[in-house]
Amino acid sequence: MGADQPAPIRRRGSPMRLAPALFALASALALTLSSATSAHAQEGLGLNYKYTSTSTGDTVSASLPDQPPLNECLLIQQVAELEPGAPNADAFAPQNTSTRANAQIFESDDCTGTAKVVLKPGSAQQPDDVTFRAVKFVLPG
Repeated sequence: MGADQPAPIRRRGSPMRLAPALFALASALALTLSSATSAHAQEGLGLNYKYTSTSTGDTVSASLPDQPPLNECLLIQQVAELEPGAPNADAFAPQNTSTRANAQIFESDDCTGTAKVVLKPGSAQQPDDVTFRAVKFVLPG
């Protein structure tokens, strides 16, 4: 290099700016994925059961609506207006189709007392003599 030519310019700041930018991008991606997961945290909960139709006397198969809430007592709609203890006033033969939550099965309308049965995720259908009026989904402890 002669005296007439300027010295080459070296940029040192470029690699140093890349690391914070990559960190920010990774953090934003992690935050996006974690909030998407929590928004769908209740997916995969479900309960199949049977009840006796009050109009026809036939046995009807039913299931809870999609995404029932966790830790809330859910009175089975088909028996909600029937008098507890009356013939055919309970749902029966529950099956927990949940992929992650236990289904606590209760005889009472308000989930008080001890659960009659606790069904683990993906349980088999219970016999017809397992009757209930309400259910609560809880995460295994």
